[in-house]
Amino acid sequence: MVVHQSVVHPLDPLQLTELLPGTGWDSLGLHVGAAEEVEHWWSGGTGEQNLARLVDLLLQTRVTVLDVGRVRLDGPLPADDVHAAHGRVLDLGARFGARFVTARFGAPSTPAGRGLAERVELFGQLADQARPYRLRPLLAPVPADRLDLLTDALAVVAPSRGGLVLDVAATSTTADQVEEAVELVWEHLGYVRLSARGVEAAAGAAAGLLATLPPHVPVALGGDDSQGLLAEDPAPRLRRLHALVDEMLEHPRARARRLGGS
Repeated sequence: MVVHQSVVHPLDPLQLTELLPGTGWDSLGLHVGAAEEVEHWWSGGTGEQNLARLVDLLLQTRVTVLDVGRVRLDGPLPADDVHAAHGRVLDLGARFGARFVTARFGAPSTPAGRGLAERVELFGQLADQARPYRLRPLLAPVPADRLDLLTDALAVVAPSRGGLVLDVAATSTTADQVEEAVELVWEHLGYVRLSARGVEAAAGAAAGLLATLPPHVPVALGGDDSQGLLAEDPAPRLRRLHALVDEMLEHPRARARRLGGS
């Protein structure tokens, strides 16, 4: 159960890590690159200090880091041994013990867009460079209710044994659509992302939505529409959101037993 730092922005990763114990959430996702609003946390001397402090705090609180991001795949990805760009994302991911590094393709340089072969090559370059850091690259995000986009994303990530982030809209996606999407991507599923705003809006109506999700697949609270959503009064709202997501993961038979039914 993961919280992306963006939903509590402008709280920093240290504040989020201090906040999580007692809310039910035990892991976090971090933006450490390709986002202007986080540059001051990870650049220069301040970045070195925050790195050391966060690693120590993670050990103290037993909070883990699921993923770091984001790498923008705008063109050929030369090796970044000085950690000036995507190399910093990979290096920090390894230092934080993350499992995944997320990536997105930038806008194509031609109206025709990027062909499959070019996207396979670019993503493969990231996979090759991430491997020594023990990070698995994930293409993010891909909507669960668009099997055409999921099929296309699989064609991109499968040759390099990468994966993807499955984006589930709590207010519109059905449990059948989630099950079909998971079956399609299967071993290439990194984690499921839920919009924090969407979970709040759906409330109890989304109970059971993720009931058939394999138990080893992480669920992350984030969303491009939810930046800063929980900046005010975050702890009680995170506890409430944890309860809602837990209901989404609960199988109907477990729910019936919990409520005293047959």
